[in-house]
Amino acid sequence: MRVERISYLYEEQISDFIDDIQNSFRSDVPKEAMEIRKALSIVRLGAVTEYALSSSENRLEAQISGMQPETVELSFHTMKTACTCNEPNWCIHKMAVVLHLYSQFHSLIDWNHQWQQIDSGQMSLTMPERTPEAWNRSLAKLTAPLSNIDVNENPHIFVHEASLLDEKAASLSPFEWEWKPLFDLFYRLHLLDAGWQYAHHYIEASAGNFSYRHWQIRMWVNEQLAKIQDQANLLGSKHRLFETDVFYTQLKTSVRRFVLQHEGLFEDRFYLYEIFWTSLFKEKATREKELSGLMSENEPDANFFAALFHLLSGDVEALSDMVEQMDDKRIGHWMKLSEKAAELEEYKALSILLSRILPHIEEYYEQLSKHDRSYFIRHFDGLLEDSDFPEEQRESLFMMFGKDGLDTYADFLVEHGRYADWAALMHRYNVSYDSMEMDALKMAALEAPAAVLPLLHNFAMGYIAEKNRHGYRRAVKIFKTMKSCSKRSGKIDFWNRYVDTIRNEHRRLRALSEEMERSNLHL
Repeated sequence: MRVERISYLYEEQISDFIDDIQNSFRSDVPKEAMEIRKALSIVRLGAVTEYALSSSENRLEAQISGMQPETVELSFHTMKTACTCNEPNWCIHKMAVVLHLYSQFHSLIDWNHQWQQIDSGQMSLTMPERTPEAWNRSLAKLTAPLSNIDVNENPHIFVHEASLLDEKAASLSPFEWEWKPLFDLFYRLHLLDAGWQYAHHYIEASAGNFSYRHWQIRMWVNEQLAKIQDQANLLGSKHRLFETDVFYTQLKTSVRRFVLQHEGLFEDRFYLYEIFWTSLFKEKATREKELSGLMSENEPDANFFAALFHLLSGDVEALSDMVEQMDDKRIGHWMKLSEKAAELEEYKALSILLSRILPHIEEYYEQLSKHDRSYFIRHFDGLLEDSDFPEEQRESLFMMFGKDGLDTYADFLVEHGRYADWAALMHRYNVSYDSMEMDALKMAALEAPAAVLPLLHNFAMGYIAEKNRHGYRRAVKIFKTMKSCSKRSGKIDFWNRYVDTIRNEHRRLRALSEEMERSNLHL
C-alpha cells in the first residue's frame, strides 16, 4: 500500500503520535533538539522505505535504510511503537517514520517551526530589563542549540536552524528603532559565537575541496559579517544615546573575547574586529586603551590584532618593533595585516610586513591547494609591487612558483617591456595559441619581432598537424604575423627560405598549399 494511502487511513493516530513527540521533547534542551533534527534529517534523505501494513491488526512495519538499517513497527490499535534499535521510548527511527507519514499531507518545516516556538514565550520573559547582562543571558540561551549541532550534520540543517533563530531574535528585539541596530549587533555576535565551531570545522576541513555544502557555510559566515558591518555603519553615523554607553562598553569586551578565544578563520575574525574598531570606536583614547589591553593578553593572536591599531594610527615605528619581537610563522595572519596596510596606503608598513613574510613564503606556498596557488601568486606579487620591492627579488619568486605563476610572471615581463623573455617563457611552458594573451603577443611582435618567430612557428606547426583545412587556415594566419615580424626585423631572405621550406616539406597537403598560395606569403 502506498504511503499516502496509509497516512490517509490513519491520519488521526498519526496526529496523536505527533502530539506525543511534540510533548516529549523540548526545543530548549540541546540533546532533545538534536534528536528531532536527526529524525528530520532521516526523512529529508529519503531513508524511510518499504512500508508493510497488516490491515487486520492495524500494524505497520517500515524499513530505515542507511549504514545501520533498522525496522520500525507502529501499532495503530494499541498506539505502541517498537524499533530494532531497542530504544524503549521515542528513538530517531520511530520519529522519522511518524514524521514521514505526517509529511504526506503536512509541512515538516512548519511543524518544526511551531515546535521550536513553544518556548519563545518563556524566552521573552527572561528579558525583563534593558541591560547588557540581560541581553547576553537571553541571547546566549537563544543561540545555544546552534552550538550543539554536530560537525558531521548536514550544513542545510545548520543554516535552517540559524534562520529559525533569526525569527526568534526578531521577537525579542526592542520596539524603538534607535535600539534595534545595537540589539542586532549583540545577537549576531552570539550567533557567530554559537556557530563558530561548526563553521570553522566545515570551512577549514574542506579547504581546497570546494563543494556546495562548503559554499553554504561560507556564505552564512559572510552574511553574518555583512549584517554586522551594516549595523555598525548605521550606528557609527548617528549620535549615541547616553543610556547606550554601557552597551558599547560591553561590545568592546565581547568582540575582543570572541576574536581571541576562537580558533581558525583568522581573516573573518580580523574583519569582525576591524568592523567594530573602524566603524564604532574611532576615538584615539579609546583605541589606545584597547591596544594596552591587547598587549597584556596572553592569547597567541593578540599581537596581530594589536598591530591593527598601529596601522590605523600610522605608527610605523611601533609596528616595526612589534614585528621584530614576534617570531611567528603564521603567514596567513601576516598576509591579512599586509592587505590592510595596502588598503590604508601605508606602504612603508607594508614593506615591513612583507619582509616578515618572505623567509617563510616557500613553506606557506607549498601548503596551499592547487586551486588557491595562482590567485595567491598574483595577489602576493601585487602587494610586492605596491611596496616597491626590488624587481630582482620579485622575479626570483617566480622561479620558485614555477608554472603556477606563469600568468603573473608573463604580465610582469610585459609590464617591464621584456618581450623577448616573455616569448621565451611562453615557448618554455608550451602555452597554446588560444590560451595566450593576444594583446601581449601583439606587443611582443612589435617590440621584439625576431624573438617571437620560434614561438609562432610552434603554433603554426601545431595547426598543420591537425590535417584539416580549418587548421591550415589558422596556420596561414600565423604565417602572416610571422611575415610581418620578419619584415620588421630585416629577415627578408630568411623568411622567403622559410616559406619555401614549409611548402616543400608539406607539398602533399594540397589544401595547405592552396591556402599558402592564396595568401602570397613571400616578401
